[in-house]
Amino acid sequence: MQKAKPGQYSYNALHGPTPIKAGDFVLVLGTGSVSIFALQFAAAAGATVIATSSSDDKLKIAAKHGAKHLINYNKTPNWDEEVMKITNGEGADHIIEVGGQGTLERSIKSAKTGSGYVQVIGFIASGGEASVVFPLLVNAVTLRGISIGSVEQPVIDKVFNFDDAIAAYAYLELQKHVGKVVIKVA
Repeated sequence: MQKAKPGQYSYNALHGPTPIKAGDFVLVLGTGSVSIFALQFAAAAGATVIATSSSDDKLKIAAKHGAKHLINYNKTPNWDEEVMKITNGEGADHIIEVGGQGTLERSIKSAKTGSGYVQVIGFIASGGEASVVFPLLVNAVTLRGISIGSVEQPVIDKVFNFDDAIAAYAYLELQKHVGKVVIKVA
């Protein structure tokens, strides 16, 4: 099997499950080959690119290739907070994560809630939890957080009046219910 090239990683990341579109915010970490390819693909698609680097000189080059917002992570160690400011609190739609365990947590915090993609492509930064990043990368799995789904109740096992709330909790504790136990408030 042939090894993928940096441009292929970047293209795949930005055109995966939810392809990049004009108006999206894209965060690229660093100025290595994968990140620069992603920056160019994103800018060509009409996305707003945020680039990070440890060097102002490298950030100037990133700007020449289409980055609209530049963050020197040595000067701004909480770069995830800066990303949130730039995106008006929304977060980035696509993040090209090449740092791995040293940057993954900040990348996740930089992502748009409910629809942001953190594309894990590398693991060059130190620190953090290495045990998660390597299998995630090697197995090419999608890690997806779920905060809420449908509010429809498929099965209601038992309904208690508000005055019987203690009995409702006792019933739950028995773990004999199937589906939801409801306490009527009004």
